[in-house]
Amino acid sequence: MQNRDGSQAFLNPVAAIHGELRPSAIASAVQPVPQKRGEMRVVVGPRGVSDFRQAELDGHLAAISRAVERAKAEGRPSPGFTLILRSASSAPARALVRIKNQLECARLDAKVVLAKIEPQVELRQLFTSLALLAPRQHPSELIRWARNPRLLDAHEQVTYGNAICWSGDAMRREPDRRNALTFFNEAAPEMVRLARLAFEALWAASSPVPERYLVDRPATRPSGSYGQAQEPAADSPVRPSLQAWPLVRH
Repeated sequence: MQNRDGSQAFLNPVAAIHGELRPSAIASAVQPVPQKRGEMRVVVGPRGVSDFRQAELDGHLAAISRAVERAKAEGRPSPGFTLILRSASSAPARALVRIKNQLECARLDAKVVLAKIEPQVELRQLFTSLALLAPRQHPSELIRWARNPRLLDAHEQVTYGNAICWSGDAMRREPDRRNALTFFNEAAPEMVRLARLAFEALWAASSPVPERYLVDRPATRPSGSYGQAQEPAADSPVRPSLQAWPLVRH
């Protein structure tokens, strides 16, 4: 996106972040780095794969807790969380599942776009948590599936309320080959605004997740002439064109 002064602006803040900083290694597991204009960037880097995953999960649990406290202190409705994730096993999804009761008490809800719907156990846990936070919403208004393979070049991205934004690695990377550098930006309402624009664009281009993947229903055997009935075909909703996709930028 071109600004009036000729500079470039990105709908996906991750593209800009990864274009500016590429440290080769981070010594500490969680290291806050002060930023100008009141922003704080938290860099998560591993000592090992398991250490990194735990440090990343801890970072999201802490960020969600801060968003909950901010919402309670403000005393007015706070924007729901938006999550663009590779799968329901990503750290932000696991953190949301673990801390869902605090979110419910603060009347905070969330919407999620996933690139992959496996593993299904974690997917159902995530959907159960989303439904707890917004029990009146239809499943298609809580979680969607970015089925187009081109969308895997987008980065994982989360907004927690109106001031905290997280940026992760490209969704095409396998979990054990991910870049161990992720960012939390706090007191960054402009980055949150751009991240929400990117989320809404991806949400509109994604498909509802078939409900059979979301709810674990016991199989029943029909009787009589209906015994050989076949399962209906999955829905294939028409999605908008992905030309000039704002989330894909390297």
